[in-house]
Amino acid sequence: MKYIDKISNTILKHPISLLATIGVITIWFGYIAFYSSTKLKVDFSLEQMFPENDIDRDLYNDFIKEFSREDDIAIYIYQVDSLFSNNSLKEILEISHEIEFINGVESVLSLGNIIDDEILNGDIDIAKWIKSHPIYSQGLLSKNQKFGSLIINLADDINNHESREITIKEINKLLDGYSKYEWHGSGIPVMRTSYIQFVNKERIIFLPIAFIVVTIVLFFLFRQIKGVILPIIAIGTTLIWVAGIMSILGISINVVSYLVFNLLMVIGVSDAIHILIKYHENLNNNLNKEDSLINVIQEIGAALFLTSFTTAIGFFSLMLTNINITREFGFMLGIGVILLFILTIIIIPALLTFIETPDKKHIKRLIAGERFQAAEKLNKWNENHPKKILTISAICFLLTIIGLFKMDYDSTIMDDLKEGNRLYDDMKFVEKHFGGTLPLEIVLDFKAENNSLDYENLIKVDRFKSKLQDIGEIGSIISYTDYLKVINEEMGEGNRTLPKNKEEGLSLIYLLDNPINLLNKDFSKGRISARISNITTSRGESLKKEIELLHKEIFNQDVGLLITGSTLLALKTNLHLVKNLTFSFLIAFSIIFFSMIFLFKSKRLALLAILPNILPLMVAGALMGYLGIKLRPSTAMTFSIALGIAVDDTIHFLSRFRKEYKIHKVYGIAIKATLLTTGKAIINTTIILGLGFIVFAFSQFVPNHEFGILATIILLVALAGSMTLLPVLINYIQPKIRFKN
Repeated sequence: MKYIDKISNTILKHPISLLATIGVITIWFGYIAFYSSTKLKVDFSLEQMFPENDIDRDLYNDFIKEFSREDDIAIYIYQVDSLFSNNSLKEILEISHEIEFINGVESVLSLGNIIDDEILNGDIDIAKWIKSHPIYSQGLLSKNQKFGSLIINLADDINNHESREITIKEINKLLDGYSKYEWHGSGIPVMRTSYIQFVNKERIIFLPIAFIVVTIVLFFLFRQIKGVILPIIAIGTTLIWVAGIMSILGISINVVSYLVFNLLMVIGVSDAIHILIKYHENLNNNLNKEDSLINVIQEIGAALFLTSFTTAIGFFSLMLTNINITREFGFMLGIGVILLFILTIIIIPALLTFIETPDKKHIKRLIAGERFQAAEKLNKWNENHPKKILTISAICFLLTIIGLFKMDYDSTIMDDLKEGNRLYDDMKFVEKHFGGTLPLEIVLDFKAENNSLDYENLIKVDRFKSKLQDIGEIGSIISYTDYLKVINEEMGEGNRTLPKNKEEGLSLIYLLDNPINLLNKDFSKGRISARISNITTSRGESLKKEIELLHKEIFNQDVGLLITGSTLLALKTNLHLVKNLTFSFLIAFSIIFFSMIFLFKSKRLALLAILPNILPLMVAGALMGYLGIKLRPSTAMTFSIALGIAVDDTIHFLSRFRKEYKIHKVYGIAIKATLLTTGKAIINTTIILGLGFIVFAFSQFVPNHEFGILATIILLVALAGSMTLLPVLINYIQPKIRFKN
């Protein structure tokens, strides 16, 4: 306790020096974060979500280097009264030419630039001609022939959100000028740009909303301006420090880390409430201001250190994943929680030394208000109905076991969006009328130079492609053999046939100004490029196996096979990240359990402390099973985050219980005293945290929505566990409580 005495004495004897030092550091961090050359950057690129040190990612990167990017095709669907009228085709041709002049656009394929006057004015059935064409049949015309499309190929260097957003915005602006068309955008560039814009919009909306909710609840709780300002100063200072550290370390605000500030704000309010309520409680016990603050730092400081430690462990566990932005997220949250503890325990007591003590009426209202009565009622319930509490807990436990087996981890790429979202609806529209829009790449390796052009191999590739077309999820599909047929028809023999030998194939390719990006440089490998629908993780795995079986059926072992693409990589990342996060959660859980053994010097007490925190997590998991909420990276991350926060209630309860038991030596009396003191703070902080998190339930962004629901449920069940189940278990088992001599 000597070190705590030194800390409290330092804070209360040198408040001005400490606050001035913190102020200077805060100004410096603020400059670093917002004004320096290394200022905090915003980077919402989805490419950051791909795993590191992963063989599939390495193979994907090798594929891009050898061929070209497969995630650079933007697709815009349109409907017009007559797709094949002169006016419509001329207008689509004009639109195509205008888009080609936009910076970042490499080429545009449309009905306007493939149908010439000879076809238009001849006796040819245009729709039938397109459907029979090896290239144009793949995505230019809908299945019902009512919709056309623009297939826009972006330049390979348009490979990040910043450059992609500029190009997509220009395309959208141009298309909006043609108001008689109803446009539906799809394809990876459109999806990524719209997704990131949507996430960024949610970030801008929900951070202020969470701040407003927290401010209102603080004012309602304390009914004094200082009860709002002091927590906000401590939290605001911490957030500036965290922003500065992120800037120094080169950690950007991204699709995951933007939640750091929301979470720290809500957690920081919890710490501040415990400090302020303990301060008022001490004043109510007739301690003067100085003694009240010393007691706050000594008692609440120790408890807050323990809760900050366990919360930080929950966050730091996210660093065990092999995805960099998730590791950064866990690291910054862990550091942020530690900084919150340090700055809150210094700033609030230091500022309170300059503020007059509240009047007795205000103190009495806060200490003996409605939450006091709630704590008293809970204590009576615990005393009168212990068996009911244990029975209800046991029933909940059994129901959760059933629900856990219903949990589904079979997610899709579009699971982050709800029906009604423009991006989601457009993708579903395109899938319905054109088939899939997500890329799937298949590379056949014939091992030797020019072997991809061998006639026997070309025949087999055509057969392979034909069988792939029968797979339901595959929409459009183009192989390098399709291009060879078209070149032969237009520049070679005049027939849509395959070249009869390697030499003939090479001569056809050299007729082109630009090489086919479906073949590598030495023509030892050929590429089949497909578009698939929004498949699930399990279907992604079975689709790969299905393709492998077809490959084995048609080719001998001398022909290698690579199945890749950003779609399969993203699906694998989801599954991989869920496994990583589950493992990190178990590690965090184990560390917290052994920490409690060390802190409370009792295995039984540590076990009792863990039980009320297992149940909330199990309840949340079971509800996911019953409600059909999928176990995805966002929901798996919730468990690690919520574990660290939920266990705070138990630590605060047990820390106060040990103190009361040391005084009274009777379990029942110690439990009652704990519920009527620390119990109030636990109820208040849970209300604040719950309201801070439930705000996210109104988000249109599914990960935020699910996080808000699950985190709130976990907190409420954790409150019930700490305030009812834990006291009853302690009374029944009466674990031995050890104290230092």
